[in-house]
Amino acid sequence: MGRGVAVNSVINWMGGWPKEGLISAADWEERVESAAIVPEPYAEEKLRDQLAASLLKEKAGESVSRIRFTMGADGALAWIVSQLLAPGDVVLTEKLTSRSALQLFRKAGIKAVAVDGDRRGMDPEALTRALQRYRPKLVYVSPACTDPEGISWSRRRRTAVQAECRKAGVLLVSDDRQEMLLYDPEAARLSQVRLEPGMLSIGQLPPGLIAGLRIGWIAGVENGAGMPSMAYEDCPRKDLLAGALEQRTLSRLIEDQPIEPLLDMLRVQCRERLRLMTEHLHRQGIADLAWVEPQGGLHLWISLPPGLDGESLLRGAWLKGVIFQPGAPFYADSPCANTIRITHAFADERQIKMGVSKLAESIGEFMGRWSRN
Repeated sequence: MGRGVAVNSVINWMGGWPKEGLISAADWEERVESAAIVPEPYAEEKLRDQLAASLLKEKAGESVSRIRFTMGADGALAWIVSQLLAPGDVVLTEKLTSRSALQLFRKAGIKAVAVDGDRRGMDPEALTRALQRYRPKLVYVSPACTDPEGISWSRRRRTAVQAECRKAGVLLVSDDRQEMLLYDPEAARLSQVRLEPGMLSIGQLPPGLIAGLRIGWIAGVENGAGMPSMAYEDCPRKDLLAGALEQRTLSRLIEDQPIEPLLDMLRVQCRERLRLMTEHLHRQGIADLAWVEPQGGLHLWISLPPGLDGESLLRGAWLKGVIFQPGAPFYADSPCANTIRITHAFADERQIKMGVSKLAESIGEFMGRWSRN
């Protein structure tokens, strides 16, 4: 950290889980304490029924028993990896995808192979060739709202990729953790695809919704190719599963206060803060700075002026009190170094205005250094 920059004054655009949410940390802790006093049997079954009838209606279908609650979406993916994969196995994925997923694959000794595509989604023909060549254990995609770009695939691409995986008998894992944060309600409705055999969906209640709660899930249907057992006793990594107390507390919260209105509020907040972020970036007039206008989610994906490395820019901006994610770790292969990801959703207007100004200063210093050379 640079001299004179206090830790608590740093503008953090790295992502992760904020300390506060639309339901405050104090409110949630009080609810947890209350739920701990009076135990309730079958809490997981009750919560499955509640979510299968609402947020996960399209995911669960008639198979509510095929929902397993985990420690966030990262925990859900780690659970699948622990059940199905071994070092040396191959996973096919998009070229630009979740940084945390790529880190998990590499840590587990799994080879992630990128399949060509565009912003409409993975190319089905390229997928067919990759399935034949690499014989992967699973295909990992984020079709509903990609990280880091926040783009949704076309329905045609989603259907075609499902068909290719089904034909090859390869499990398809759909990372839908940002699906609930699509800004357009109609787009969110159209993004819902009923799960088929041989397909799992992982997701989570979004960060910023309930402070202190990090709960995710795996949803699927019976008789799928390569489907892992959902039975608790069969799980080799029970530490990745959500605790019974948190499930019981969430179930009671849903009885008192439906989640859907809170999600509506969070979507409005994310969209408004995106508007502020892009408005202030426009005002800076930085030459050759560009970004993808996301359809939803928490993040803004930015392309820097040619030759400017995201890692180097982070070091310079950090000295001024601004941090973000360099873009290279989001690429399965051939990374573009002049990219960064900014998480705009948890920054207030003051932080956005000040942070963009400091980011522009850092970029200007690098550009000026090059021009002098």
